[in-house]
Amino acid sequence: MNKIFSLKSISFVCLLLIFSCSQTDKSKSTKSDSNNSELAEKELDSAFKKMWKNLTLTDAAEYFKTDVSDSFFTINADGIVQNKAEFLADTKRIEMLEILSFEFFDQQIKVYDNVGIINGRIKAFSEGTYVGEVFYTAIFVKDNNVWKYENWQGTWTKDSPPPPSFVSENETKKVNQTY
Repeated sequence: MNKIFSLKSISFVCLLLIFSCSQTDKSKSTKSDSNNSELAEKELDSAFKKMWKNLTLTDAAEYFKTDVSDSFFTINADGIVQNKAEFLADTKRIEMLEILSFEFFDQQIKVYDNVGIINGRIKAFSEGTYVGEVFYTAIFVKDNNVWKYENWQGTWTKDSPPPPSFVSENETKKVNQTY
């Protein structure tokens, strides 16, 4: 009986060790995935801040050459859809981004392999006066170890004042003449 008990005990201990080791490996893997995710989130946060800092008349063209995807497009809060070239040509919109100040909050960063999605809200101010709030989604794609800016979508919140128009007077006249 002692031999059977000893054999059963040894077998049980071996099973526990095997199970314990496999759980330790899983835990290490989860920690590694968690560390990778935290690193990716920090990288994305830096990429987002870099993007926002470079959306100026002085810096946008150079930034768009190196850190923006060729398939970039934006759907702005005022409903204007633009690709990379159209956005860079829209100097009135870029000027607006320069003269307003922004307060970012409720930011969430999600990483899905080589795609990063940042959601949040922005309050916009003109010379200290609140002018509106936007819900936003910014998408980045990791390409050659660089998070490239892929997409922006903004939506005015319900409580925001009416958004300013970015359509030039000539474009407004053309639209009015066709109707």
